[in-house]
Amino acid sequence: MTGYDSHPLLALLRGADSETLSSLGLVDTRSVELIDQLAHRNPDPQRRQVLLEVLAPKWQRLELSPSARQAVRRLEDPRTRIVLAGQQPALWGGPVMILSKVLALLTLARQMESAGIPTVPIFWIADDDHDQSELDCGHFLSGEDPGHQFPPGRRPIFDLHHPEKPQQRLAALQGAIGAAPHAEAVVRLASNSLESTPAAEFVSLLGQLLPESTLLPILPRWLRTLQQPLISQLLGDVDRYRGQIQNAIDHQLQLGIPAPVPAPRGMPLFVIDDEGQRRRPEELNLSVEEVLAYDPQRISPDALMRTIVQDQLMDPAAVILGPTELCYAIETREVRRSGGYSTPLWLPRPRLRPICSTLLERLAAQGVKRDDVQPTADAVDLVPSPLAARKAQEISEQGTALIDEIEKVGSSPDATPALRRRSQRLVKKWRQQLAQLESSVEGGLGLGVEASRQRVRALLEEAFPGGQEPERSRNILDLLAHQGLAVIDRMMHAMESVEEPWDGGILVFEENPHLKQENQDASS
Repeated sequence: MTGYDSHPLLALLRGADSETLSSLGLVDTRSVELIDQLAHRNPDPQRRQVLLEVLAPKWQRLELSPSARQAVRRLEDPRTRIVLAGQQPALWGGPVMILSKVLALLTLARQMESAGIPTVPIFWIADDDHDQSELDCGHFLSGEDPGHQFPPGRRPIFDLHHPEKPQQRLAALQGAIGAAPHAEAVVRLASNSLESTPAAEFVSLLGQLLPESTLLPILPRWLRTLQQPLISQLLGDVDRYRGQIQNAIDHQLQLGIPAPVPAPRGMPLFVIDDEGQRRRPEELNLSVEEVLAYDPQRISPDALMRTIVQDQLMDPAAVILGPTELCYAIETREVRRSGGYSTPLWLPRPRLRPICSTLLERLAAQGVKRDDVQPTADAVDLVPSPLAARKAQEISEQGTALIDEIEKVGSSPDATPALRRRSQRLVKKWRQQLAQLESSVEGGLGLGVEASRQRVRALLEEAFPGGQEPERSRNILDLLAHQGLAVIDRMMHAMESVEEPWDGGILVFEENPHLKQENQDASS
């Protein structure tokens, strides 16, 4: 089952003409055209060689799967394309959204391989971020929170260390998962991925979740020295950079597309100060020259510049982005065009909606169709009242009769011009108000169905806590603890089974609460 939301950029992607898409740096994302374009995006051999000289030793020191190690060797062939996605690390794997982004990346790589295009998927672990709320582990069905709140501050995620002992953290995770059928296997998996820092642990957990994948992780600080010449170019005329970003923002706002990241007021980067805090150069009264003389290991681009640096250094054929990421990536299009910087194919990622099958059955028992189960659904719309509909019709009939009489009086040959004008105004106004009243009575009067509506509201809150997609709230380990590791295959199947996965649609896959703990060896 596939659904769509009302995000303006995704709506535009599904219906815009090629000229509008091109002006935004976007392309037709239908699969046949997409694969053809990817086949013609040949990597730059020189950039690839420089990149591997930096990355290969870093990957060599990681515990990678045999498939991932083979992927490193495949990158030595410059014909091998890179596809890219990224996310800030989160505790205990974070919400389902993070894994769905990884699975989207693997899906694209498999599609390209099937078309004869050698491809390696790389996941950017954005641990430069100093917003520690990004570490949020997400919601557990038990309502317990196993996460740890790190002290407030602007220290980058890569510099944070877990303050609790491993056994304390695992005990908190066990408490949050509770008596889920696959809790033991999931806690064992988490135990095998424990590291001293959130970023290292996140990388390890991805490897545990996808032990046979070709996925390669990358950390921004690995490219600090490599990014310096590019940052020097972008800072060479920072006013022009800001102007081009603002022009792009103005254009997309005119099209009704959000611009989540404003044009920078100062330099589009951060520096790590002597206390280890991530700050804007202007906060420290640093000039462009002083920033360029700074230790390269203490400079990180902001959100907008990061997309340019990342794509120019990595030279990916495509980058998979969520709706918000896609909106701010296209803010950089004028900078890229004028500077000749890499512009990969930007693809909106398919989104997954895990939803419990018994919950869908309980909603169906209240008369709610599966396609109508959405975070924004209103129980009043989902559960109409036949009695209220009849009452609304009665009121409409009585009101219409009165309005018709007024209209007759106003159109009488004996009516004065003033009466005609007044009756015409009243008839028009009252017909509009009567239609609104009829709709309000039909939807707002819970005659005979209020109890059902209350049940539907409770079920919708269970399906979409706080009105959010479960993908953005449900912790991935909690999902695995209830469904087993085989749920990852179901998630991947949901992406691979749709004909057009790259339009940003929402793919629904059902959780099965009756799953027995089968394939115990695989789960372990």
